[in-house]
Amino acid sequence: MSSARCRARAVLELLVLSAFFSSIGLPQTSRVVRLPADPPSLPSLPPSPPACASGSISTGADSKASLNVPAGLRAPDIAAVEALPACDVPSTGSPSEVASPMVDPCKVPHGVRTGCGFPADAAQIQLDAMGKPGQTISRAREKVLEILESPNACSAWFQQKDSNPAATFRTLSFELDRKGAEYVLESRNLGPGEVFRSPYVAKVMQADGPYATITINARGAFFRVQATVQEIHKEGGPTLFRGERTLRVGPYFGATLPAQVATLLHEFGHLIDLLPTDRDDLDGKSLHNTDEVLRNCGAAIDALGGHSLFSAPR
Repeated sequence: MSSARCRARAVLELLVLSAFFSSIGLPQTSRVVRLPADPPSLPSLPPSPPACASGSISTGADSKASLNVPAGLRAPDIAAVEALPACDVPSTGSPSEVASPMVDPCKVPHGVRTGCGFPADAAQIQLDAMGKPGQTISRAREKVLEILESPNACSAWFQQKDSNPAATFRTLSFELDRKGAEYVLESRNLGPGEVFRSPYVAKVMQADGPYATITINARGAFFRVQATVQEIHKEGGPTLFRGERTLRVGPYFGATLPAQVATLLHEFGHLIDLLPTDRDDLDGKSLHNTDEVLRNCGAAIDALGGHSLFSAPR
C-alpha cells in the first residue's frame, strides 16, 4: 500500500516537472522555428518617364538625381530646373483641373523635360535665364499667345495651317544671336537709286513645325531703334560708314512691342509653312510677308496697345 502510494506520488511529481519544463522550453523553441512575417507591401510607384535620346548630366552629389538634358544646356538653365519643387502640379485642385498643354518629354526644346519636377513651359525657364533680353522676348511671347488664344482674324488666319496655333507656339524655344548683322547696308551702283538693307530681325527653318527655335538678332530691330549705315559699292572699295538709320518692322519702329509681336508672328508663319520662304530677303519677299502678317494681324497687334513715341504711323 505504502509502496503503491510512493509510486503514484512519483508519477505525479514527474508529470508536474514535465509540464513545468515544457512551459519554459516551448517559447524558446517557437522563437527558433517561427518564420518571420512577410514585410508590409509598398505602395505602387508611378512609372518612370520615357527615356529620351539625350545625354545624362549629373546635377551634383550622388544623393541627387540625374537630369536627362543635352550637354548644350547652360548652367543657369539647369540651376533653374533644380530649384523647382518636387512636382509641377499645383498644390490646390486636382490634376484634371489644371490646364496644361500636352508635351512630348523627348521633344521639349533643349531637352528640358516635363512632368514631376519639370515645368510644362520650358521656353519660359530658358527666357528667364537670358536676363533682360529674355524678359523682352517673354513679354512679346505673352502678347502673341494672347492673340492666338483669342477668336480674331489673326488666329483664324493661322488656323488655316494649324488647328491649335497657340499650343504649337508654346512649344517653340528662343535663341539670341549676339553676333548677328548690325549695319544697314546701303548699296550703290546696283540699279536706279539707293537700296538699303537692314540687319535681319529673326530667322527660323522653313516649315520646321512644333519644338522649333526662333533665333533673334540681338542687334536687329527687335531690340534696337537705329543702326549705323555702311555704304557698299558693286566694284568694291573702302568701307564707309555714314550716319544712322531708323530700324522698322513694317510700320513699327524697332524695339517697340508691336514690332516685336509682328516679328514673332512673321516667324511663326514660316514655321507652320503659312508664309513662303524669304531667305536673304530676295526681291523684297520679307517685306511682302510682313505685309501679309499685318493684313491679317495688324488689328490684333494694334489692340494690344504699347504704341509710344517710337511707333511709326501706318
